Amino acid sequence: MLRNFLLLLSFLALLLFVRSRMQHWMESKQVVAFEFLKTEAAAQSLLSAPEWQTGASDGLSDRLRQNTYWDFLFIVAYTGVLFFLARVMLGDTHRFMPAIARLLLIAGLADAVENACILQILNGARGWFPASMSSLAAIKFAMLLLAVGVMVAGLLKKR
Repeated sequence: MLRNFLLLLSFLALLLFVRSRMQHWMESKQVVAFEFLKTEAAAQSLLSAPEWQTGASDGLSDRLRQNTYWDFLFIVAYTGVLFFLARVMLGDTHRFMPAIARLLLIAGLADAVENACILQILNGARGWFPASMSSLAAIKFAMLLLAVGVMVAGLLKKR
């Protein structure tokens, strides 16, 4: 139990540090709005705006790229926080822990591939990348909501 609590605190510290770095580059709402661009035309329209041009004085494209690099570490942090929070709340051997672990793994993998799509789009690729990015973002958020729902169900069942 103590080990789980210490790991939770460690991942929480990592999460807070990485989150502060990410906010330095770009606001969350801008990132989420970008993640849900569904079409090649929408991506092209957004990225052709002057503020999104690479090398612009405060180019949003460059800022999103830096934010995305940090997001790879953020994935490790938020999945770690949620996993060890569940272990602290439910216990190591709770029957819902394997489901929570799988849901968090799927969310993290979807987020990582979504980041790869973002980087491809920022590098000039369009095609199927915007639709894939949008679908992966939806999968990520759905899996995170399911993981939290399973945690809550586990807590209610534990009572």
